[in-house]
Amino acid sequence: MEELYSLFMGAGFGMAITDCDGYILQMVGDRALLEELMRINCCPGYRWTEKDVGTSAIALSHARQIPVQITERQTYCKRGRGYTNSASPIFGIDDRLMGVIVITGRAEQVHSHTLGMMITAARSIESQLSLLHKSRELMLRNSYMNAIIESIDSGVMAVNRDGTINQINAHGKQILQLREDPIGWPVNRLMRDRLDLDAEVDSRGRYLDQECFFRNPLGTLVQALTTLKPIFGPMGKVRGFIIVFNEINRIRKIVNEMAGSQAQFTFEDIIGISQAVQAAKKKALQAAQSKSTVMLTGETGTGKELFAQAIHNQSDRSNRPFVAINCGAIPRELLESELFGYSGGAFTGARKGGRPGKFELANRGTVFLDEIGDMPRDMQVKLLRVLQSGEVIRVGEHNPLSVDVRIIAATHVDLQKEVINRNFREDLFYRLNVFPIPIPPLRNRPEDITVLANHILNRCRQTFKKPKVQFSSEAENILRQYPWPGNVRELENVVERAVNFVDKNLITPEHLDLIVSEKADFDQAACGSSLLEEAEKRIIAETMKKTNHNIAGASKMLGITRPTLYRKLKKYNLRL
Repeated sequence: MEELYSLFMGAGFGMAITDCDGYILQMVGDRALLEELMRINCCPGYRWTEKDVGTSAIALSHARQIPVQITERQTYCKRGRGYTNSASPIFGIDDRLMGVIVITGRAEQVHSHTLGMMITAARSIESQLSLLHKSRELMLRNSYMNAIIESIDSGVMAVNRDGTINQINAHGKQILQLREDPIGWPVNRLMRDRLDLDAEVDSRGRYLDQECFFRNPLGTLVQALTTLKPIFGPMGKVRGFIIVFNEINRIRKIVNEMAGSQAQFTFEDIIGISQAVQAAKKKALQAAQSKSTVMLTGETGTGKELFAQAIHNQSDRSNRPFVAINCGAIPRELLESELFGYSGGAFTGARKGGRPGKFELANRGTVFLDEIGDMPRDMQVKLLRVLQSGEVIRVGEHNPLSVDVRIIAATHVDLQKEVINRNFREDLFYRLNVFPIPIPPLRNRPEDITVLANHILNRCRQTFKKPKVQFSSEAENILRQYPWPGNVRELENVVERAVNFVDKNLITPEHLDLIVSEKADFDQAACGSSLLEEAEKRIIAETMKKTNHNIAGASKMLGITRPTLYRKLKKYNLRL
């Protein structure tokens, strides 16, 4: 209205606008004319409908919702005598009457162009109302979009076609540890490896869940799982990209929890009343409060992993991953990639995009290196470097990755003898043997045998739904006399087999199928090394026969690694 009035200022005209009910809202015009109109109540606050003031341009345009021009002779409003009026209705976006715009002047100034000017003014106001409505809708949508982006538990970054960052959410800045807003930065300023956006345009959004390294202004590397999606314009051209990223440690934690890469056992699961077991548990509890590397030593089947999990669950890393690695079970040529990971194309058959190793997956948690004595000597050097530097280098890469892991190692062999025989590195031995904990064999704690057997039996009762099964006194006597070369693992197998075969709820010696030497007694001499070796030789020979001399099957049945089985076959002069 102000802009339109500037065109006829001083010409004796005034202009008004009403609402949908006919009330005058605002007036502009020459002062003398406005004062005259005010005296006849044609001013803001008064309603000018036909019912109120008679026939007038405002009243007719309001009632008929059409443009109207009335001369002095056509007006039936006494107050309007001596004036000419041109009015046009104003409609909203839903075609509903919003109001009327009118121009008033002296009767002798009537001109047909005046009505055309009001119609144009009304259309202009309608366009402005439409723009305001769309602007408000756009602002509301932007508010919703910002709220959605900020509520997403992922980093979200928008970049232009040329790679300039134009938006990033708060969680994204938190992941990248940014202290300032990166709006206007080139996205490659934050990337360790340059992101080729031109290639991504051609790929049409195939950059999905890729491992990516961001580098913040402080130089800190942030490992993230990243997806890049193109933004298309009206003509189908790529106008920019949305980059969605998540800190990979968080993803791994979720995966580890869902995949079961967590320690299940606690110190309550370590059963035993003997002084030897209580001493081992006491040392393990002390180790749990420490950050030092732990070395668990003991024969196969004594429960070294049980102790390792209990230590982890009692430590301040209990809510982090627990990753177990059997160093003797993984083929030598695959051990390095399994431990440290590899990059895409590092070797034939390597997965596209690479793969993280066990140390990366266990970041901030615990790595349990079982059968560390079977680790090849060349791998021992690389493990020592990880322990010293806290960094791993994937196969096929040169950039080190920082990892924070606690090492718990375990072995059934005498590592000191292996060091003397040059099968194990002396420097690695001292790195691992910071907190040694010997796990006693079952034959050295006979008071625990029946306790453990009944604990295992109770578990088997529930599994096999035989709640009334129990040991006979003769069976318990046999259990106490047997030397248990396979330790707790062998005891578990024997009890489970007996529960399967029993049919009258009473386990007898026949169900146990154990051979006890006539010279066996309860003292240590009767359970000496010669008896143990004889029993072990017999069990290995029987197992090899059952598996038709299949090394893999026999080692699995015995619960030992293949290298260990080869060593024992050679020791007892048994054929392959």
